[in-house]
Amino acid sequence: MTDEQFEGMARRIVWLTLASVGVSACGGGEPPRSSDVPPPTTTVPEAAPPTSEPSASTEPPPPAVATKPEALPQATPQGERCREDSGVNILAGLNPVKPVDYVAIFQAMGKDGAAREGEHVGARCVGASDELACNNALKALRPEPGFHISCRPGFCTHGVAFTRGNEVGLADDLDELKAFLGPIDTEGEATLIAWAEGYNPGTCDELKKGTKKTKDGFELVVEKMTADCPIEISEMKLKISTNGELKELSKKVKSKNGACVGRQSAGVTLAGATSEDSRGHYFAECADLERAAVFAFARMAAELRALGAPARLVGDAQRARAEEARHVKVMDVLAEKFRGESTGVTLPELELRGAFEVALENAVEGCVRESYGALVGLWQAERAEQPEVREALRDVAQDELRHAALSWRVAAWLEPQLNEAERERIVLARRAALAELAAECAVDPEIELVRDAGLPTAVQALALVQHLGNEIGLA
Repeated sequence: MTDEQFEGMARRIVWLTLASVGVSACGGGEPPRSSDVPPPTTTVPEAAPPTSEPSASTEPPPPAVATKPEALPQATPQGERCREDSGVNILAGLNPVKPVDYVAIFQAMGKDGAAREGEHVGARCVGASDELACNNALKALRPEPGFHISCRPGFCTHGVAFTRGNEVGLADDLDELKAFLGPIDTEGEATLIAWAEGYNPGTCDELKKGTKKTKDGFELVVEKMTADCPIEISEMKLKISTNGELKELSKKVKSKNGACVGRQSAGVTLAGATSEDSRGHYFAECADLERAAVFAFARMAAELRALGAPARLVGDAQRARAEEARHVKVMDVLAEKFRGESTGVTLPELELRGAFEVALENAVEGCVRESYGALVGLWQAERAEQPEVREALRDVAQDELRHAALSWRVAAWLEPQLNEAERERIVLARRAALAELAAECAVDPEIELVRDAGLPTAVQALALVQHLGNEIGLA
């Protein structure tokens, strides 16, 4: 794949993602409401009976539209907890104060965007006397300010919608959600509260293993992104009491990698960054990742030369090394702008490896992670609100496109030299890397990073990963 072909593919993926996500520039959001009352509801009026009997001398009235009587639910549909993809249905196993016919996650995207139905359980408006009026009332709902604000105000918010006979309601802040649920007395309700507070339940099997009922609530093990770059996913143990109060009991870093920017290589250790400003911390971490990428491309050039690669591949790896060194300076300037300071990286001895080890690292760090990093760079270059940041990232993004293309060119030259079993392992490694990316993208960056650094939100990042997988044949 040539540089020009990859750049065209990358830009196509970005614009497809922009269209599919449908998000405009960041807008404001109203401050959260605080309420101890149940979520607001709308009651669909029943058809009024005729006020008088028709006389024999008048024309008979047109036939009235038949309406069925309101049917109040006796129990709430429970739903299947485990989805076919091993994910968790966060609406399964609810026991609200008053039974409902239907419950759904409603998501609103953009400042004025209409809400759309997500995960749901039961049949909407099944007990209403006028299903059309009930459905129209449901369509008019929009979560504001919402919870699990995975894209932050102005991007997307969530609420829990429901129907109960003629009643249509929406819980769109935590107090309303707790009032809707009442005592947290099921595992499903504890999971929903954790999700609404910004935690992610992981896979169904993981949640089952990590959930325990206690005398005054539930304990469960979930995940949360606790650092932006390198992306750090932590495993959190939570205590959720029967009144809905959430407390973190423990935290353990589950995974940490530099998917956000720069090519990494085995044996490199990042010491981390220091800053009270999330933007300073982010750009300082990026500077260290670029330092690590300088080593990675120096190693690539040396190993390609030793393996007898064409001179152009070796030369392009050396060029990439020089470009990454320039990126270090760019990121250092941005880190300083936001009072961030890197603490450096620890580099291993430059030992040359065999063809399979080189191809395996290239498949994961280059073909998948660097391709994704190029997409994120293009995204940031278009969406960072600060002109100085946007201009700097635009230059870096163009270089990263060439680096990602180089990864695919190395793969095209090197992988045919491997045996069949090794090539199969390479394919599996690419698929695993893409799956890890999807898991890492499920949590949102800080609002300052979305706004000023242009980082994609969880919804947008997952769309990028999906489109990348489709384009490179791994989805």
